[in-house]
Amino acid sequence: MDWQRLFRSHILDRGFQYYKQGSVEDYWQGEDFIEATVQGSEAYDVSIDIIDGKIIEMYCNCPYAEEGNYCKHMAAVLFYMEENHDSFNVKKTWAGSNKLSEVVPLKGESVRGLVEKTDEKVIRDFLINILENDGKMFNRFRSVLCCKVSPMDMKRYKNQIDGIFRNYAGRYGFVDYYNAGSFILELEEVLDHDVIRLVENKQFEEAFELTNYIFVKTGNQDMDDSDGGTGMLADRCLEIWQEIIENSDMEMKRKMFQWYTEHLDGSIIDYMEAYIEQLLFENFMEEEFLLYKLKLTEKKVCTYKNEKDSWTRGYHAGMWALKHIGVMKEQKTSEDLIDKYCKENLEFSSVRDYYVNRLIYKGKYDAAIQVLEEGKVVDKSFPGLVEDYSLKLKDLYQQTGNNQAYEKELWSFVLEYRAGDLDAYKELESLYSKEEWEEKREVIFKNLPSHAPMDKLYEMEKLYDRLLKIVLDSAGIYKLTEYEKCLKPLYPEELLVKYEATVKNMASRVSDRKRYKEIVAILRRMQKYPEGMNKVKELVIGWQLEYRNRPAMMDELRKL
Repeated sequence: MDWQRLFRSHILDRGFQYYKQGSVEDYWQGEDFIEATVQGSEAYDVSIDIIDGKIIEMYCNCPYAEEGNYCKHMAAVLFYMEENHDSFNVKKTWAGSNKLSEVVPLKGESVRGLVEKTDEKVIRDFLINILENDGKMFNRFRSVLCCKVSPMDMKRYKNQIDGIFRNYAGRYGFVDYYNAGSFILELEEVLDHDVIRLVENKQFEEAFELTNYIFVKTGNQDMDDSDGGTGMLADRCLEIWQEIIENSDMEMKRKMFQWYTEHLDGSIIDYMEAYIEQLLFENFMEEEFLLYKLKLTEKKVCTYKNEKDSWTRGYHAGMWALKHIGVMKEQKTSEDLIDKYCKENLEFSSVRDYYVNRLIYKGKYDAAIQVLEEGKVVDKSFPGLVEDYSLKLKDLYQQTGNNQAYEKELWSFVLEYRAGDLDAYKELESLYSKEEWEEKREVIFKNLPSHAPMDKLYEMEKLYDRLLKIVLDSAGIYKLTEYEKCLKPLYPEELLVKYEATVKNMASRVSDRKRYKEIVAILRRMQKYPEGMNKVKELVIGWQLEYRNRPAMMDELRKL
């Protein structure tokens, strides 16, 4: 059943996390229903009605679901169902058990029914008692009433967030791997319940402040983030920011814009800063913001240009230069001015690459070739860049009909920039007759560097005698097994000798059963060669005498 389409993508992600962390408890499944409890910051009850294998209705008592949404607790239960039960078409089952049960779960009175028949004063006193002792619930209750958010309310929200950090970071200030998932889930609870409620109430400034608070604290929190929870939380912050931007007036946008630009100063960890950059440059397209972004990007480029000793200087300067160009395009800057800016920043490889593609798109092939040729000289100490330039150059030479330059560049590509590249090698071969190529390939073989894949080239050219030498000279039998299919019919004796030398060397060292199984596997391969059965028998008899005190080895040899 395609139930996942019912949920928003980030809700599915949160639900899957809940499921993987074992948050689904008290799971009951009948022929037409599922009931379970999902543990988050609180315990939430989920029920799902099913008819003919299709979901008819879902209920959860979390605030998000009570507003008419399909929540992550529902998704967690459905993930549990999908992983632990093949379909809805089973009778009744209990979480944690593999046995089917005929016991029907007790169904208590619904919350709504219980509340409706309870005295109003009892309810009020009960609610007051809860809200006086639970700041989180007090904030949620106020948000349901759309009350104005006071400074004291914001303090309570932040205290709640601080409490989550204290609970998980402990005395040493570190969130370990086993607690990282729950830590992120609790922060997401605040975003999905409290912050989203503020957004829905159009209390954008408060929602923005709390999102920022969570984002910055999480980015600076020392934790084992092997499962990528920080990235998921940052994605959720990004979604909330985006929603606030899309619904805010200019005054609020100015406040947001100012905050984003002020936090591009290294105050948070770099990969979190990338989220701010993304949001900043994908939004705020009004002219006043574009003017500021133009100044910001130029300032950043200048800052990195002046970092003479930084190895990341070129990368960061080029990245900001490209952002500057993007802003220029948003401002409808003339093509000539954009070209001028590109030429002024060709020292950065990313700008050079952008400018070349720009020239090619405009059909200015000669200009693109000139920029690439200059790049090969300027960036000669960076082999990867020169390789990229050469690849584009050879294609441009071919496209423009400059056959002599194309052939020369292709030779350089095969011998230097991407030595022994099989596709380029075939491309070069296509330029010559069969007789010419036999001479040319010897020139290639003679001039290729030692790291070139000569075995691949020899196999391609069917030069099996040369390939055999590489195989015999190689350590172990990796090369032998790679080329055994084509070499065995021609050189069975030589390969069998290689196998024999390898297993003798392996057997000479005392090892474990796993190693002895590897030896036996090689012996089985040897048995398939002419005279292989005799050779293996000879080796085994010798080892049974020489290594008789190795019981694991003897045991494995008997399996032959």
